[in-house]
Amino acid sequence: MKLLVDYRERHLAGVLDDVCEEINLTQLPIGDYVAISDYGAVIIERKTINDFLSSVRSNRLWDQLLRMMKAEEVLGYPVKRRILLVHGNFEDYLTAIDFGSERDLLVHWSQLMGAYLEIVYVYNTPIVHVESDTAFKAFMKILIKRESSGLNDKLPDAKWYKKPARADLPIKDRKKYVLSSLPYIGDRLAENLLVHFKTISRVACASVEELQEVPKIGRRKAQLVYEIFHS
Repeated sequence: MKLLVDYRERHLAGVLDDVCEEINLTQLPIGDYVAISDYGAVIIERKTINDFLSSVRSNRLWDQLLRMMKAEEVLGYPVKRRILLVHGNFEDYLTAIDFGSERDLLVHWSQLMGAYLEIVYVYNTPIVHVESDTAFKAFMKILIKRESSGLNDKLPDAKWYKKPARADLPIKDRKKYVLSSLPYIGDRLAENLLVHFKTISRVACASVEELQEVPKIGRRKAQLVYEIFHS
């Protein structure tokens, strides 16, 4: 397991000195930290409370999140996950501001919650809040432990993993339902597979190279789909 730390974050390198077997300072093209395992790369964008709020107001945050969403690889490693880390205590920040009234404070929190929901649902990026350097270290240590062992990629118990298809579901949607049940193949990629191959049997018979011709299907996912149908 390897952790790449951007030079801008070197002041926190000491906090993370024992969370990973290999830690390297470098200039990252995206994000502040990149955790690399055999399963791929995780991009972590860290923001202090002040930086988070100012980047929301200036719209800089949305540009950064969009770049993270579009990134399929970083420094040659395939990207499998993106995380926004908010570092600091909102209570400390808010007590230093005179909002004038409870209504003004409510407006502030409403805007903040709106930004959170935009990040999670529109930009499809999970948010983790760490209040202190100790919490930050704990998060990074557990993240690296889970990534190195594949715990973040395990599937839920089968009975909870996917809702049963409706009996009246059209055949086209049933095909999509079946393909979307494959690991790492959601509705969008299932749709891409069906548009390209037309039938599930042709998907099952496709080579790794043929699978890679489908939009958004890289080498790793193509190999996984191929192995599922040929193992």
